[in-house]
Amino acid sequence: MKKQQSVFTGKIWILVAAFVAILALSGALSLACYSPADAYAVEVVLNKPGVSYNLSKLAGVECVVAVSYFGSYAAYAYKSHYDDRLVVVVSKQGLKHANVQALGDEPVAVVSVKGLNVSLEQISNNIEKAGDELGWRVERVPLPPVPGSRSLGLVFVKTMGDAEVRVFLGTWESRDGGEGCAVELRLLIKGVGEVSDELASRIKLEIEGLLDKIGFSQLKGFLRLQLIKRALAEKPPERERFVAVRVQIPLRQEVITTTVHSCSISYHSEGFNISELRVEEAKKLGWSVWVKKPPKGNYVGFTMVKSLENAKLYVEGKGQGGEIYLSLRVEGVSNLSDEVLNELRGTLEATGLGGNLLEKCSFEKFEESRDSRFVPAYNISDEEVKEALRRELEWLLENGVISGLSGDDVEAIVSAAKLGYAGWNGRLVWFNGKWTSYSLTDGALVLRCVGMPPSFSFPEEELGKPSGESPETPSAAGSDSEPLGSSYEETLKAIIYLAMPIIVALLAGTIAYLAIRK
Repeated sequence: MKKQQSVFTGKIWILVAAFVAILALSGALSLACYSPADAYAVEVVLNKPGVSYNLSKLAGVECVVAVSYFGSYAAYAYKSHYDDRLVVVVSKQGLKHANVQALGDEPVAVVSVKGLNVSLEQISNNIEKAGDELGWRVERVPLPPVPGSRSLGLVFVKTMGDAEVRVFLGTWESRDGGEGCAVELRLLIKGVGEVSDELASRIKLEIEGLLDKIGFSQLKGFLRLQLIKRALAEKPPERERFVAVRVQIPLRQEVITTTVHSCSISYHSEGFNISELRVEEAKKLGWSVWVKKPPKGNYVGFTMVKSLENAKLYVEGKGQGGEIYLSLRVEGVSNLSDEVLNELRGTLEATGLGGNLLEKCSFEKFEESRDSRFVPAYNISDEEVKEALRRELEWLLENGVISGLSGDDVEAIVSAAKLGYAGWNGRLVWFNGKWTSYSLTDGALVLRCVGMPPSFSFPEEELGKPSGESPETPSAAGSDSEPLGSSYEETLKAIIYLAMPIIVALLAGTIAYLAIRK
């Protein structure tokens, strides 16, 4: 028995090591994120030697507002002087490293597991009570959608002495509920210079209590003191900063829907016995069939699915004895054709329910949301965006916000710019005597994850109208070391670190299966 326990413990340690290696590698590659807004913007970092800037001059201009911009130390936005449908963002950025209110704020992945037997509803019901009872502050954060899945993003925050402990928890559940939950748990400790054994032990106990309360007791075995100590936020190095100018086409969120026809039928007959249904006969008609028959009791549950050109047909049923409840559903077509109705009628007949049962079905038609995507809010061409960039560079030069940029530089920047050259990876930079996309430079720190579009990317953001007056220097323009809008960036960070690719969870599940099987 001891030998078996030793082997099992060894496999668990192999599992933990694999998790840490996988996530450490992905963390090294994904320090900040690509945004869907980048595809509809142009951006240039003015890192050419001799270019200087004074962003404080923007802070006093009417209709110029300070905004949160991921990866920047300070940022201001206003409507374009060329076309007031466009948004201009002037920011202060690093070049080699993204500023995520310091990359030392990156949470450490403690565990990522697939297939846990818990539902999002159970977690939602448990979290508020758990937070109140154990003293954790609970914040819900949105996660980018994963097709075919529902998600829940949570951040738990608690102060323990001088330390602030943040537990980032992301949960994804298949819409059909058939594969259990994929869970990612990450940890960040701030406010202390080091994590002692005593503090690490206390944090471990507090997190274990939290996991018990919210229904994730299975994860406690992966919490190790050394992993907890590694979650300490490090002080970031000082970095050189440059001014960047971005011209953005605003976005709107387009919801992708599908047409659904649905109806429910309740059927009861003295001469009917559900155990005599021939559900498997539907397979001969091209249907995929799943049947559930418990060993005891006269109960049957089944699901049948078939694709018919653009339509997808579902027949679900459950019942006992002489009574059955049916749910019929057709997706993907605007109207129910005779072909679709005959297909439903034929499968009801083949299974022993009788085709005339369909006549009792009154279909309800509605649109069901399936996904969403970000698209341009206005029809603005690539050339118009480039001309707007030219106008904004000239305006910033005229008003002393930037200096040291020649007319030839402006022409070269506009010539090199194109939609999509924006964001951390795509922005234009000065390299080897020319303006080129950062991703094409030697030694570029190319980033791999996807973040949400910044708030200024949407037309409803109140930026005011462009002012033709010259900027005035204000008495204060914000801190040079702290990015503006830190609460917004905290939310962005939570989204980013919780939204690690589901492939990590899938890989972790595979490793777990192989390790235990051996």
